[in-house]
Amino acid sequence: MSRASEAAQAARRTGARAAWIAGGIALDAAYATARQAAAFRARGGRRIATGPAGTPTVRTTSEPPRGGRPPAVVLIPGIYEPAAFLDPLRTRLEERGHEVAVVEELGWNLRTVPDSAALVADRLRELGLADVLIVAHSKGGLIGKELLVTEPSLVRGMISISTPYGGHPFSRLGPTPALRAFRSTDPVILALAAERAANAAIVSISAEVDPIVIGGTWLEGARNICLPVVGHFRILSHPAFLTLLDELLDEAAAARKSPPESGTKGHG
Repeated sequence: MSRASEAAQAARRTGARAAWIAGGIALDAAYATARQAAAFRARGGRRIATGPAGTPTVRTTSEPPRGGRPPAVVLIPGIYEPAAFLDPLRTRLEERGHEVAVVEELGWNLRTVPDSAALVADRLRELGLADVLIVAHSKGGLIGKELLVTEPSLVRGMISISTPYGGHPFSRLGPTPALRAFRSTDPVILALAAERAANAAIVSISAEVDPIVIGGTWLEGARNICLPVVGHFRILSHPAFLTLLDELLDEAAAARKSPPESGTKGHG
């Protein structure tokens, strides 16, 4: 093959990848917009349990502690994502027979990571739930790791998706304190990074191209899996992720009566 032919093929491959990335980013934005709109519509008709003050703070599939197919799951969304943003995942989990807890009181998820983790822990205690599996998106994974560190009796493990464990290189330019808290030098980010023992209980899932989280999802000692997807949000609905989620839930159920195993390094 001539050098000209090789160059032409390389150019076509580069162009095809650029189109794949551009199309994926557009679809990612469309997915996020659609989910935010759906979340607003869903808020009025959600089944909820009430907290000790009678406020509608927690929603579960059934009245606790009836449980169901193990493991019980708590869903934790990302920043600026109301609880209903993850309703497609909630529905899928419920169809599998899992009891699902959703902490409505997180609101737009703008609290600090420690404050949010304390809130989730309080609600799990109200529901009588323990040994739960966290399924978390983006910032939700930071909250989940904080729970693994501070509340090991409540949380057995976590599946995180697109979580910026290493912070974000441009977070310091964020227009709000909640966004600036993702900088790599933030005390919370640094403290969580130092808690390496908790990584063994985490599966960190990332997209091949994430336009929001630029690196930082990899955790030493965790099970790190990169999927051939473009997007920070639409990965939540991608068939590859949903198949993997089912497999991980089955693994968690099988290991429920056994001590957690140490994590493995590398991308799957």
